[in-house]
Amino acid sequence: MRNSGASGALFKTAGIPWPVLESCIKKEASRDTELNLKIALRSYREASENTKIVPIDRKALPLLTGNEALALGLVKAGLNAYIAYPMTPTSPVLHFLAAQAEKFSLKVIHPESEIAVMLMALGFSYCGDKVAVGTSGGGFCLMTEGLSFAGMAELPVVIVVGSRPGPSTGLPTYSAQTELDFVMSAGQGEFSRLVIAPGDAEDAYYSAQVALNMATKYQIPAIILSDKNMGEGTYSFNIDSIDEVEEGICPLWTGSTPYKRYLDTKTGVSPLAFPPQNGIVVKVNSYEHDEYGITTEDPAVTTKMQEKRLKKMAYIEKELKRYGPVRVYGDKKSSRAILCWGSNKGVCVELAKEMKLRVVQPLVMMPLDVPLLKAALKGVKRLVSVESNATGQLSRLAASNGIKIDKKILKYDGRPFSLEGLKEEVGASFK
Repeated sequence: MRNSGASGALFKTAGIPWPVLESCIKKEASRDTELNLKIALRSYREASENTKIVPIDRKALPLLTGNEALALGLVKAGLNAYIAYPMTPTSPVLHFLAAQAEKFSLKVIHPESEIAVMLMALGFSYCGDKVAVGTSGGGFCLMTEGLSFAGMAELPVVIVVGSRPGPSTGLPTYSAQTELDFVMSAGQGEFSRLVIAPGDAEDAYYSAQVALNMATKYQIPAIILSDKNMGEGTYSFNIDSIDEVEEGICPLWTGSTPYKRYLDTKTGVSPLAFPPQNGIVVKVNSYEHDEYGITTEDPAVTTKMQEKRLKKMAYIEKELKRYGPVRVYGDKKSSRAILCWGSNKGVCVELAKEMKLRVVQPLVMMPLDVPLLKAALKGVKRLVSVESNATGQLSRLAASNGIKIDKKILKYDGRPFSLEGLKEEVGASFK
């Protein structure tokens, strides 16, 4: 009843009409509804209006967290199995999909460790299921040998990595952008991979579809790099603003020739068959192998197969252009720009509207579309990078591709940028 009295005063002070509060109390009060209504109304009448919240003449939108949107994006792309060992900040993906598993005919599994998670996922992938796993930096450390296995065996899998402050356990319930370097270089050897870093719920829903479809089509591991601020932030989710993502279809073995699991093709993508099919052996191998999957140390075959796996990247980069791998917001003609990624998108875009700045957000971090990024920065005379890490990982990536960063604004205390704090720092950077 205290809450009802406080609500009455709050609603009147904010200029919200009484019928709105009345409907809320009727819906939420589990007992003494009439008495709660009387208390709220008395409080409403006694208070004075201080401001006026004007109803927005727009379609009502559902509220989703970034993790929920990401999970639904995976489902939209045809997810069959999700496997994870709980680890903040991606645990909510596991919980959400477990609650929805029956509706979507999903296999949702919590094994004993991150090593088991990754190896079980590769087993699902071998059998033809679309599979994703979730973890954070510490768990991803344990998955890296399995990641390399996926690269060598050409097994599609999506890994959701929720970044948080480290090293080691660090601040396990806070947020950071510290894993970009790690996920781009994790694993032994060289192999094709995709890294996408969504900035909000719509990005997460979209990126999850792109990641799962591209992983499936090109038989590669794809990494969705998230963080606590993006994953656990709540957004008004507008599905109508999100472009359709083309289904990723991999060619299937026709049966007209002897089956070669690693047949070398123009794109590097081999036709697939799945067990149990009569008359064939579907052999995957973590050792170097020939087209049949048989272990080899032959130098000519080794060279050929390594080139087969790596040449996929050219086709991946070309196809990614249709998905907007670099986004531009704010005043697109401004000569002053902010370069940001991940969850800092929201505060940077809001600040850009206020200060008439350009915001450039790489969505796909690997392969980075350097020509598109440079085109997005054309005409910029001063560029400020905003990141939630101590070393400027995106700044370093940009600089390695010939893009000059004039000022780095870095925050690494586990907390998000505030609009006021960022405005002060950005304002000083442009003086």
